[in-house]
Amino acid sequence: MALPRISLQALEAFERVSASGSMQQAALELGLSISTVSHHIARLEEQLGAVLLDRATRPFHLTREGEEALHHLRKGLPHLRRATSETAIGGLVGTRSLHVGIVEDFESRVAPELAVALASQMPRARLAIHNVLSHEAPSLLRKGQLDIVIASEADQRIADIQSNPLVRDPFVIAAPKSVEVQSETLLSGTAALPFLRFNPNHLIGAQIETHLARSRISLPDRYAFDSAQSIMAIIANGDGWAVMTPLGFIRARRFIDRVQLLPLPVAAFARQISLMSRSDFDLRIARAVSALIRQIIAREAVAPVVAFYPWLSSAFSVLERDD
Repeated sequence: MALPRISLQALEAFERVSASGSMQQAALELGLSISTVSHHIARLEEQLGAVLLDRATRPFHLTREGEEALHHLRKGLPHLRRATSETAIGGLVGTRSLHVGIVEDFESRVAPELAVALASQMPRARLAIHNVLSHEAPSLLRKGQLDIVIASEADQRIADIQSNPLVRDPFVIAAPKSVEVQSETLLSGTAALPFLRFNPNHLIGAQIETHLARSRISLPDRYAFDSAQSIMAIIANGDGWAVMTPLGFIRARRFIDRVQLLPLPVAAFARQISLMSRSDFDLRIARAVSALIRQIIAREAVAPVVAFYPWLSSAFSVLERDD
C-alpha cells in the first residue's frame, strides 16, 4: 500500500495546535491563516484515517490517536526540519553571485535578517542587496541588473518572469490613535482628517486608486507620498489617515503606538508580495531564498502585527510553499 504524501507544513501545524490547543495561536506562530491551519489538520486526519483533535473542547484536546501521532512526531519532526533546511541551503552553497532587490517595506527588519542568512550560507559568493520599487522589478530583472526581486506583484502575471508567492498583504485603514474616527466617515471624504495618498506612479498607489474608483469612492487630492514611513509619521502626529497595508505599518515601528489599523469597509483587496526572477533563472536558488524569506516574514512581520490585531490573522498571512 502506498504511503500518504504528508506535507511538513501539515505536521508543523498539528504540532503547534497540539501545544497551544488553538488554531488561532498556531496560525500566528506559523504566519499562516487560521483557515490554512485548519485545512492542514483536516487533510492530515484524512490521510491518516484518524481524528486527531477533539474539537468539542476549548482549548482543543488530543484524541487517543492524536496523542499517539504526536508521540511519534516529536521524535521525527526535528530530523525532517533539519533535512528540509539543509536541502534549501544546498541550493545556495554553490552560488557564486547573487544580486537581490527588495522593497522598502522590508528594509527595517526583514532585509537585515535576510542579509545575515544569505551571507552565512554563501560565504564565498558575491552578494548585493538593493532597495527597489515594485513597478521597476520586471525591467531590472530583464536587464540582468538583479537576479531576484522581493516585491509586490502586479495584478497581471508577466510571461517571462517566474514568481514564488511569499505573503498576502491586505489593505486596511491607518488612522491616529489620538482621534476617534469611523472608517465609513473617512471614506466619505467628509472627515476633518485629510487623506494621505501613496504616489499613484508607484504600484501600491495605483492599486489603491484603482480599488477606490471601483468602489466609487472619490477623496480629495491634497497629499501624495512615496514612502509608508512618511505617511505613518503624519498619521502618528494626528494629522491624516491612509489606506495602506500591515507591512507598511510594521515597517514604521517607531510610530505604531500612535497609529491604529481599522478594517476597510469596502470589498476586501490585497497585494501579493512575491519573489520574482527571470524564467531562465535557477529555480533551486529561487526556492531556497523563498523558503528563507517566508520564515523571516512570518517571524518579523506577520506575527507581531497579528499579535496587535488578531482580526487580521486570516487576511495577513505567509502564502503556501512552492510545490
